[in-house]
Amino acid sequence: MAPDNYLEELGGIVKKIISGLSALTLLAGVVLAGANSASADTIRLPKTAMPACVAVNGIYCIESVTLTTASGQKIPLVWVPSGAEVPAKQTPSDFFAPVARLDKNNKVIDNNWWLSQYQRDVLTSGKMVVQDLSPLLNTPNHPEQGAKYDPATKKYDINKPLDSYGYTIDCWDQTTRTNSKKIFSDCFKGSVAFLVDNQVKFFFFYPTAAEAAKQAADFATAKYVDLATLSALQQRPVWGTTYDPATKTFKATEGIIIPIWVTQNALINGWAVAGTPAAAPAGDAAASTTTAPTTESATAEAKELAATAPLAPEPGVAVGTPTEAGRALPGRWTHPDWQGLNLGSLGYDGIYVDAKAANEFVSSILMTDVVPTLTGADKKTNLAGQVGNKAYAASLDPDITISVKVRVGNMKTGVTVAVGTAITVDQVSTGEYNAITITGNPVTVPLASSVKDCSGEAGISKANVRQFQMIALAQNDDQTGFGVEGTSGDMYVGSNGVCGLSTPVWNNETKEFTWQAAAPHFAPDGVTQNKGFYKAVIPVNDAKLLWGLENPNDAVTALEVSVSTEAGGSTAALKSVSVKNGKIIIDVSGFGYSRPKLKIALKKGWKPATAMLNKTTITCVMGKTVKKITAVKPTCPKGYTQK
Repeated sequence: MAPDNYLEELGGIVKKIISGLSALTLLAGVVLAGANSASADTIRLPKTAMPACVAVNGIYCIESVTLTTASGQKIPLVWVPSGAEVPAKQTPSDFFAPVARLDKNNKVIDNNWWLSQYQRDVLTSGKMVVQDLSPLLNTPNHPEQGAKYDPATKKYDINKPLDSYGYTIDCWDQTTRTNSKKIFSDCFKGSVAFLVDNQVKFFFFYPTAAEAAKQAADFATAKYVDLATLSALQQRPVWGTTYDPATKTFKATEGIIIPIWVTQNALINGWAVAGTPAAAPAGDAAASTTTAPTTESATAEAKELAATAPLAPEPGVAVGTPTEAGRALPGRWTHPDWQGLNLGSLGYDGIYVDAKAANEFVSSILMTDVVPTLTGADKKTNLAGQVGNKAYAASLDPDITISVKVRVGNMKTGVTVAVGTAITVDQVSTGEYNAITITGNPVTVPLASSVKDCSGEAGISKANVRQFQMIALAQNDDQTGFGVEGTSGDMYVGSNGVCGLSTPVWNNETKEFTWQAAAPHFAPDGVTQNKGFYKAVIPVNDAKLLWGLENPNDAVTALEVSVSTEAGGSTAALKSVSVKNGKIIIDVSGFGYSRPKLKIALKKGWKPATAMLNKTTITCVMGKTVKKITAVKPTCPKGYTQK
């Protein structure tokens, strides 16, 4: 990405959404935000890049950055200012390893039960007492962890607060193997406590009292062996083999199997995991920085490697090449064990998040750009640029999911335009400020050196780079009043055609959405044709307003997506319409650039299913709450009565 002309490069988004707002609105077509609410604010996003909140705490800053690997491992990053040392790799706060459970004959009946150090210490102490506390759960008499038990009175000195039973938690359903939000008392009905010397060390909670009773009996009769030492050799006992207490050995062992949930949560919770490098004593993480080459020598080494580097797996796509130091950056989000976690395979050592107002002329449109970084022995942070073309950022790793949380003051997001795939946008309010979190994967973007390369069949992209960006428009700013009246404004648009990317434009006469995405026809090799995708997510209530779709699921069969292109473009594209979680999701991918025009409209002659024309409406009441339910055979929700 060329940092100095990025807004021009992204012209389709910036020009069509920012400078083109008036023209598009005169077409009464762009569903960008709903009508302004009575509580609209004047949004004033900063024109300069927001700092990390850990450096400058306020209502406009980058709160956190997290990476997730393809295997699901979450990696929280730390902010390191340019010129500063990367924090040393921390000694883990806990040591996770398995225990073996033995029956009365010392036969292994469980060989892969992973627990914290303190839990293993309790189970193998020889003094553990197990108590079924299910009758006390959800009452004022259930003890807290650390409580002392008085055998004479059969009471505890510290009890669990009653209000804690009403806390909402992620409740795991073993049958469906899914999480759902429930209050504690609805999720757990059974409790088993583990005591040593009459002190409660920890609990296990269960969905039913019957399950808790069964588990308590099993815990009380079994014997346990800590497998931390054996796991260091990446071994575990074979299921059914026997244990010799005298020699402290098992008759047969096999390769260790580490549960995925353990490794996924190790970094988040500060665990060392037995049998992995993370369990080894922490070294000096800063050593790799102090022995690194200078920025100049790093660039020279990168050029040398580039000369012998294998060709990229996809012709014309710049991926997997070493990097060259580009423009200076104020710092990076990184990890003390960046290389050990295999995050540096594409030649960069961290990422920088540039979040600010889209340009100096707007104050309620947020642009967030994620770029890779390169740091030398002087600890100065630079853009990780392409070798020989350092003004353009090197490609981000496509298999890494990036999650960025940004504080945005009073801003409430409406339309979100993203350059990336599998994008989700979440917004929360803390009372002091609103924060938005954008999560997704980088996508290959053909970048043009000039606007003329974005049309026709002769354009060649200057560089093809995997990028991750977002533009979010405020729906509560009193300075911007646009959009089709009555729509929610809660729309998401994603594409890699950033030469001319527009939000859907509504034609009220034909009842059609049309939109464009543009990019150079060819990749940098001048031979490979660039391919594109476009995704739009529209709330079903907006579809009802625009197309009269009373039943949201009708969108799947009622709406038709078509793609037309300029000469030389390809119409061979995958097109789909789906309805999920109150959203109509439109996916089009595999079309050829340069300037495809996409359209979604009702199919000619489509009529709703006859059954849906026979709906009735009932009124349901619960206390002062009233709901109207419309359906073919409407029924009131649980707890409501029909009026």
